Amino acid sequence: MTIPFPNDPFLTGYYAPSGVECDAPDLVIEGELPKDLVGTYYRNGPDPLHPPREGDTYHWFDGDGMIQCFNIEGGRISWRNRWVKSEKFKRELAAGKRLYGVFGNPMHSDPSVIGADYNTGNTHIVEHAGRLLALMEGALPTQLKQRTLETLGTHSFDGTIAGPVTAHPKFDAATGEMIFFGYQAQGPGSRSLRYNVADRSGRVIRNEFFDAPFAAMVHDFFVTETHAIFPIFPLTTSIERVMKGGPMMAWEPDLGTHFGVIPRNGTAADVKWYTMDARFMFHMMNAWTDGTKLHADVTGSNATQFAPKLDGTMAKPSDGVTPTFRRWSIDLADNSGTIKEELIDDIACEFPRTDDRLMTKAYRHGYAVGTPAQTLMNFNHVIHFDKKTGKRQTYTPGDNYMLGEAVFAPRRGSGNEGDGYLVVLGFNQTTGKSELMILDAQNVANGPLATAKVPMRIPAGFHGSWIAAN
Repeated sequence: MTIPFPNDPFLTGYYAPSGVECDAPDLVIEGELPKDLVGTYYRNGPDPLHPPREGDTYHWFDGDGMIQCFNIEGGRISWRNRWVKSEKFKRELAAGKRLYGVFGNPMHSDPSVIGADYNTGNTHIVEHAGRLLALMEGALPTQLKQRTLETLGTHSFDGTIAGPVTAHPKFDAATGEMIFFGYQAQGPGSRSLRYNVADRSGRVIRNEFFDAPFAAMVHDFFVTETHAIFPIFPLTTSIERVMKGGPMMAWEPDLGTHFGVIPRNGTAADVKWYTMDARFMFHMMNAWTDGTKLHADVTGSNATQFAPKLDGTMAKPSDGVTPTFRRWSIDLADNSGTIKEELIDDIACEFPRTDDRLMTKAYRHGYAVGTPAQTLMNFNHVIHFDKKTGKRQTYTPGDNYMLGEAVFAPRRGSGNEGDGYLVVLGFNQTTGKSELMILDAQNVANGPLATAKVPMRIPAGFHGSWIAAN
């Protein structure tokens, strides 16, 4: 028997589990759906099947993966959602209760799953080499069937990858390669990083291991046409610390920030390290090479409240915890070994994206969600940054909305950067239902061209991809 969920901020309201798999073949649409927008928008996010075990505390990043699939064609939008049916999910469904501790913590797990794989597949969903992959950074990808969302099983790249795979791989449109990595690749708490490249067929052609200065959470990384860059922020992890009753993750700003730089075709022996004062980010907009310089545009901050300091206190807002739009740069010809920072825009923003066809290359148009109010968890503005003009434009449907990531969808038949649409899944707190908004990517301030009405609330989620129709 499934027991009720506890009264937790991430298990109520916008974040509450939906508990259902649905099919809606023809959503009601307000406005006019562009005829040259044809394809499928997939979005991933947590939707826990069961409440946490007694004595354990839920975290939003821990819920079972639920894929939202919006297919747009013929003037219609259909919607389907399905859980990522990992081995974890199937074991718990059979048991009728949660078996794993939050984040797989064995201290709170049922003895029957100690040592068993822990994979929620809840963070991102991407396509490469014809495979639709649900990702979380602590496990291998889970392959799904396109459109139907049937779970096909774990994808290990033909047995070449055994450890965790990032939820934020990068794609090079020119080479067809997927560039990815795993952190703590030699086991929880290890300093080991694994750098991988898969060719356009999905075959792994690069598999390099090297150590970071210390064990840390590495949620995202940077890839240019020439280099891969691994940012090590002082959000440390320690098994030894846990065994002594301390936190698994801690914010240790005195350790500073370190970037490991490796040529795209390099080996572990080629890695060079660069440093700056403590910084943090979850996500990057894009990265590119400019002569001897490597640039990465990010939504970054000076500190994080994701974990406590070693003394148990949290970083204060005055420490600079709000993410803003910044550029981090390295000059490979400069022997100082330092990283330079430039503030691009001080609006509070997250979930940065660009036209994915420009991934790894210099770009002009960037997108995010955020708020002028400088609050971290209530993004209600869609933002367009134009690097050429330096101007920012925004759109908000109102303070009663909460918006997810804005994903770029190219106009069918166009190869020009930024010529297309933004697909944004939002939650209307007044109606208690979700809406899929379609905006002109270069005229964001004009608001949605079309809005599809979802007949229920879709829980808050993370990342998604637009897969254009053939």
